[in-house]
Amino acid sequence: MMFWDITAMVFAGFLFAGLAMPIKLFYKKTPKWFIPTMAGLGMLSFQILSEYTWYPTTKSNLPDGSVVVATVPKSTWFRPWSYIKPNVFQFVVLDTKNTTTISDNVKQARLYFFERRLPVQELPVLFDCQSKSQAYIQSTNASQIDVAQLDWQQLAYTDEAIGLVCGK
Repeated sequence: MMFWDITAMVFAGFLFAGLAMPIKLFYKKTPKWFIPTMAGLGMLSFQILSEYTWYPTTKSNLPDGSVVVATVPKSTWFRPWSYIKPNVFQFVVLDTKNTTTISDNVKQARLYFFERRLPVQELPVLFDCQSKSQAYIQSTNASQIDVAQLDWQQLAYTDEAIGLVCGK
């Protein structure tokens, strides 16, 4: 995936440089640095565009029943434009179509952790509808797990996820 990002960024540089060439030809007093600067501007513009469109594009390609329960916007010093409007580099998706009832209060679902330029991480999770907490599990067969021994916790997205899984 990153290969295509780099390839598209290089082509954007060539495009902007190509658009600058006629200006250089017709206006003889254009400085020597004009075409390389335009190429750099094209590559930087593509990079900014791809960063801000990654989340909406990825979100629109999710299958039915997938709900975004958390987003992580980031600002970094080497992306100064992100201080104006932080862009989403990570988000958490809950699969609401494939939930399993373990007991009266406990249901199992899958969370998917998306991060830009990294593979998707899938994690099975148990949700306790009564105590409004969640626990990560290693096994996909939750019927063999002792629910009392799990590390139950509440995270920033737990309330929304429980509302979707438990139907409250």
